[in-house]
Amino acid sequence: MIKVLHYKTNFLNKSETFIDRLIRNHQNYNPVVMCFRKRAYTDGLRIHELPKLGFKSKVNHAAFHLNLSLPWFRKTIMLEKPDLIHAHFGYDSYKLLSISNKTGIPLVTSFYGSDVSRLPMEWGWIKRYQNLAVYGAAFIAASDFMKKQLVGLGFPEHKISIVRFGLNTAEFKYFEGNRDLTSIMMVGRLVEKKGFMYGIKAVSNLINKGRIITLNIFGDGPMMNSLQKFVRELNIQHLVHFHGFQPLEYIEQEMEKHGLLLAPSITASDGDMEGLPNTVLEAMAKGTIVVSSRHAAIPEAIIHGQSGFLTDEKNVNGIAEIIESVLDNNYDINKIRQLARETIEKNYTIENMVSGVENIYSSILSKS
Repeated sequence: MIKVLHYKTNFLNKSETFIDRLIRNHQNYNPVVMCFRKRAYTDGLRIHELPKLGFKSKVNHAAFHLNLSLPWFRKTIMLEKPDLIHAHFGYDSYKLLSISNKTGIPLVTSFYGSDVSRLPMEWGWIKRYQNLAVYGAAFIAASDFMKKQLVGLGFPEHKISIVRFGLNTAEFKYFEGNRDLTSIMMVGRLVEKKGFMYGIKAVSNLINKGRIITLNIFGDGPMMNSLQKFVRELNIQHLVHFHGFQPLEYIEQEMEKHGLLLAPSITASDGDMEGLPNTVLEAMAKGTIVVSSRHAAIPEAIIHGQSGFLTDEKNVNGIAEIIESVLDNNYDINKIRQLARETIEKNYTIENMVSGVENIYSSILSKS
């Protein structure tokens, strides 16, 4: 079987289930993984991790932090002799560009969000991306919005393909049961671009109006302390609960209990943006009503008032008004839930994602 080597610096961060799904569901390609360090979702995969001890390890670490290709990367690639290399995130791909050029092994790059929005604003990355745009074999965008971003950064349009994230719909079963619409959840890393502060404030406004609402926040990150302090300042700590990071299986179960998922994403002060939050797709698949924002590719998945709800970024009043309208039964909730599920089954399945990526591989190999 044709071999593809997947590379990511940290394999994988706990939120990167979308990469894990792709690798584990290959149909016509044999995957092997190379990484700087192992983290999560490693069981059952053939993985090469950079050795941590010895002089050579120090040399490789120095090269890594200078955004240079590591000698160990080249050694591993020559050992495995893959037919293609697939790097995940633009900053990871650049580290393999010179190896791809020297070996003639095509380099495919998947972009996901921060590597398209925030990274190009950092020193030196526009020039690095110009080189990647010329010598990379193909580029994968997760949405129409992201493709436009890549074109704006100078990547040739004919090399860019859109492959949307995919869920295993057989595992993410639609939950037909009743839910408590006053039970609201937010899920994700506690970072600025998630916009959790605006979701908390909207819930606080409704509580102050006399609405009995519970907000459960699942996730961890650098803003944990500041968000907890914000909740205390609003004096709603008895109704807003922080649960830390929880595994996907647990989140699935919680989605069957909660009536609403808030995903009030924003453009962060450093320019960082979402791609398309997987939690939005997962909630739509489960039948949990999503209230999100007109941010990045989210409007590609949600049609306002039909398969979920959208507000402008940072629109606290808009979030509160939507929640209140849902609580007042101003919408046919079951119809919205069903249309959301149909959207996932049509556009966001693991089968679509894997076949889309493998078609790109096949096209590249047929040319080379």
